[in-house]
Amino acid sequence: MLKILSYNVKGLNAPVKRHSLEAEVLRLKAEVVCLQETHFKRLAHPLLRLRNFTTQYHATGPTRARGVSILIRSNVVFQLHRKISDPQGRYLILICSLNHKTYTLVNVYSPNTEQLSFISGVLNRVSLVAAGVLVICGDLNYSIDPARDVRSPKIPIPTKRSIRQGQKLRDLLSSHGLYDVWRLWHPGDSEFTFHSKVHNMYSRLDYFLLQGSSLPLILHCEILDITWSDHAPILLTVGEGREGGAGKSTWRFNDSILSDPGAMAEIEQTLKEYFVLNHTPGTTPEILWQAHKAVLRGVCLKWASRLNKARQADRLSILSQIHIAAQANSSDPTPVHLKTLLEAQARLSDWNYKALLFSQRRLKARYYAFRDRPGRLLARYLRPMVANSRISHLVIDSGRRTVYKPLEIGNALATYYGELYNLQPDPLLPSSCEDRVDRYLSDLHLPSLTPTQRDGLMSPFTELEIATTIQSLPSHKSPGPDGFTDTYYKKFSALLTPHLLSLFVSAAEEGRFPEDMLRTTIVPLPKPGKSPTLCPNFRPISLLNVDVKIYAKILANRVADLLPQLICSDQVGFIRGRQGPHNTKKLIDLIQVIQTYRIPSVLLALDAEKAFDRVDWMFLRKVLLKFGFPVSVLQSIFALYASPTASVLTAGFLSDQIKISNGTRQGCPLSPLLYALVIEPLAQRIRQDDGVVGIMVGPTTYKIGLFADDILLTITEPTESLPRLREILTEYSEVSYHKINLPKSQALSINVPNSTRKSLMQLFKFEWREDYLQYLGVKIPKSPDQLFDLNYKPFLSHVRQLLFKWKKTSLSWIGRMAAIKMSLLPKLLYYFRTIPIRLPKSYIEEVQSLLNCYVWNGKRPRVPTRLLNLPIRRGGLAMPNVHIYHRAAVLASLAEYFHSPRPPQWTAIEQSFAKQYLITTVMWLTRRQRPPLPELLPITRWYLHVWDLSRALLLNTTSLSLATPIEVLTHWITDFDSVRWTSKGIGHLHQLISGGNMMTFEMLKQRYKLTETWRLSYYQIASVIRRPGVSLPPTLPQIPLSPFASFVVKPSTKVKLLSVCYEALNVPSLDHIWSFQSAWEGEMGMRIPSQAWEGAFSLDRGAYRCASLMEVRRKVLYRWYLVRRGNVI
Repeated sequence: MLKILSYNVKGLNAPVKRHSLEAEVLRLKAEVVCLQETHFKRLAHPLLRLRNFTTQYHATGPTRARGVSILIRSNVVFQLHRKISDPQGRYLILICSLNHKTYTLVNVYSPNTEQLSFISGVLNRVSLVAAGVLVICGDLNYSIDPARDVRSPKIPIPTKRSIRQGQKLRDLLSSHGLYDVWRLWHPGDSEFTFHSKVHNMYSRLDYFLLQGSSLPLILHCEILDITWSDHAPILLTVGEGREGGAGKSTWRFNDSILSDPGAMAEIEQTLKEYFVLNHTPGTTPEILWQAHKAVLRGVCLKWASRLNKARQADRLSILSQIHIAAQANSSDPTPVHLKTLLEAQARLSDWNYKALLFSQRRLKARYYAFRDRPGRLLARYLRPMVANSRISHLVIDSGRRTVYKPLEIGNALATYYGELYNLQPDPLLPSSCEDRVDRYLSDLHLPSLTPTQRDGLMSPFTELEIATTIQSLPSHKSPGPDGFTDTYYKKFSALLTPHLLSLFVSAAEEGRFPEDMLRTTIVPLPKPGKSPTLCPNFRPISLLNVDVKIYAKILANRVADLLPQLICSDQVGFIRGRQGPHNTKKLIDLIQVIQTYRIPSVLLALDAEKAFDRVDWMFLRKVLLKFGFPVSVLQSIFALYASPTASVLTAGFLSDQIKISNGTRQGCPLSPLLYALVIEPLAQRIRQDDGVVGIMVGPTTYKIGLFADDILLTITEPTESLPRLREILTEYSEVSYHKINLPKSQALSINVPNSTRKSLMQLFKFEWREDYLQYLGVKIPKSPDQLFDLNYKPFLSHVRQLLFKWKKTSLSWIGRMAAIKMSLLPKLLYYFRTIPIRLPKSYIEEVQSLLNCYVWNGKRPRVPTRLLNLPIRRGGLAMPNVHIYHRAAVLASLAEYFHSPRPPQWTAIEQSFAKQYLITTVMWLTRRQRPPLPELLPITRWYLHVWDLSRALLLNTTSLSLATPIEVLTHWITDFDSVRWTSKGIGHLHQLISGGNMMTFEMLKQRYKLTETWRLSYYQIASVIRRPGVSLPPTLPQIPLSPFASFVVKPSTKVKLLSVCYEALNVPSLDHIWSFQSAWEGEMGMRIPSQAWEGAFSLDRGAYRCASLMEVRRKVLYRWYLVRRGNVI
């Protein structure tokens, strides 16, 4: 069914008219809207933003008169074939496909004179191009049958001339085979589409004209009431199969009803009564829980309908009054009836105007409060308009067939995913799958859970655990098939948690959930850079029911705590305390080693085909048992995989259901953790196989790095290693369904002779790259010297392009800073963290210059950049300082050396070139005290150089830091034995200080159980600490260590090292006073202490919901408005 609306709107330049049109179109649920007399001027008309009508075509004239438009609703499958528009804005012709059926849409606005000549010319033009179903609509400014279609108190009987002219128009239409659709459906009725208020005259001037062959498609045609325009809208309903159009959206909990106290109270009362009445011994937790959704769904539907009717009650009442008054006036046009009608229409105009004002105030308030602040609104404002993500067609059956209809597209994707999620073992393999898996895993050296860890996994669920998980759910996420959102669970957590606990306990014990709970909706998202016409080029995102997601999140939280002990440190994806930059820095170090020692090597980035979707559940179960997971925990995990089903959602249509028997669903919190476990046997097989030769650095061989399914191998002796690697991949594929896409796997050879490389290229059909390969969003070249040219230079171009686009946006001064911090800074920091190399000073200055230029909109700066860079509490606005951020990223990398017990692998590589000296020790020595380290990697020297420059700021002292490790004393004290001190738990100097002074030996003896043999060593340490130039902190109940020093003393992966380092470096000198401070002090005649200034600055943090208020306050503080010439500061 397709609804086509024709409407003469009498001008849309006024916002209230556009607002009234949107309300009318949404109320009528029209899908194609043909507008006449829009009064849009060519190249100077306002944007016509109607909700869900993103496809628009306009024919405009040179003046603000005439103008026709055709709008297509976004849920209509639309494809334009040809467009013909009148340069005077009188007609618009679209030859197009609507829901896979060809139409010729003709929207006409006839002049007031010479109508027959104009209409004849348009029809002749249409006859030359028409295809499919021809639909002509619009305002002809002419009456086909004046005797029935015109009613005027002044001319009760039409003139003979008008009757003759009407006959000529009927003859013209008949010659083209066109019929007046409304008259065919209402042969004896008299309704009108135009009302002249001046003459109180009614006439029917607006029509739908169709050819006779198309009339069987028409279901209905009706003339609606004349309300805010002087014309009535006409609605034509064309019959089509449901599969041809757009689908209906599934039910979803309406979060907005929770803002109504009555709805909240009734939902809460319904929940209480339901669980009290139905929580009986004979009712299982599953039935009790699932039935409550049906009860709540009815209550929510009732309240949503009630609130919607309440919001529209006044408007619907006025429309009813207009309808009654219009009928009375058209049947008996008297001044009394006309007055009643005009008064009703005036009330509607007032209502529309008030609704517009309310909508504008709400929109302006939202923009005023949030547009200049980092958040969702600013992100959408900066993001370019996203193209329609609707799947127009799919090519299936190996390119032999193309499907266009949404339901057919959904079923085609469902067929593809049905095959993907139901893989079968190879029947040609000699033995059963379980035997092969057992033999495969038996040879692997994998860690196992300790009894304590197993007990923690098996601990029973608690209400506190469930409530905490509910509150941690991310907001504004799409719900599963049951429609209940995270907001529902958060609002009624106290009532739902006890019954969720019973449900989860029952599911874990029985090893299954009800089938309805495990039903998911798959939303196919196109992969960037790939053709959206092939099934494999979509990423299947599973929308799980929120209750199942809560259960999976609880299990994920428990498993996540154990993964760092089970998964080797070369897997950095989805493991707590590990990040993607760990692998890129390791790779850069290995490339440096390869180039330094001229090692023939191959870097291989494997592309796994549908890695998450191909996981074999039997293999997953065996792997979990190998890691020592208890059987009861496996039963809890596989309750999520007990007969799940899925349907594909495309354009509102749900495909046929498919069963799922393999794969981990993308969208489940537990899936990435399970995948990390299931891919670990492959990684371990490669590690322990001597046939695959890696790069040996010190005592360790480095072969593999993983970020979830992104696998990068660094192998030497490629002629022997690659064949063995292929065998290992084949073995793993046979037991796990894992599949490597060889043509998409990238290979980069380094120091490999050309003859060897050519033979390898013939044997292994990888994508052999010449200069670099792509890994985790960065380009990895053959030499570290090329990292800057391949990564940082293109990023500079990207910054220029992005800032150029943003110049067109109307953001405030502080809003432009927010845009940089929210959108550009994370991209910049990703490069700084993944590739922390030395950058030219000119590069950093150019990036900073581009940011500054954008902030000041190309004008002269009014505030020093150094002041803006400072945090808010110090008088600035936290404008990013590129130079400091770069140094902070380098220092954050250096600080990763302190992570224990398993620091990132790249630290071990760099440490091996320091020989017997520890990087964590020598960094505390001055350059002169530091031993010569000739073999140190260049990037490690760069880290130490930045550390030397920043040490005083990081540690907040220019002298000996109390965070200094005890091992450093071996460089200052001859034959000093640091091991005996660390064995007693004394690792840093601050442990020897109490009350601002070094503890006496007797105090240490008592606290750490020392003997007299330690006395000499104690005096040696005391001589170092008490020597001139070493300042101890004042007497305080707690030793004041800087945030960085505190991390060194007690490392934690939860510490945000980059932020800690940036805040330590981004400080002004203690005695610096800005000129605006001096000016205020001069006017007030008093000296304002620094603490008072800091208190005044801190008042701005979180004080305003609107960023503009903070901007005004800061401008006043900076004396912005008082300065006419020169700088503000």
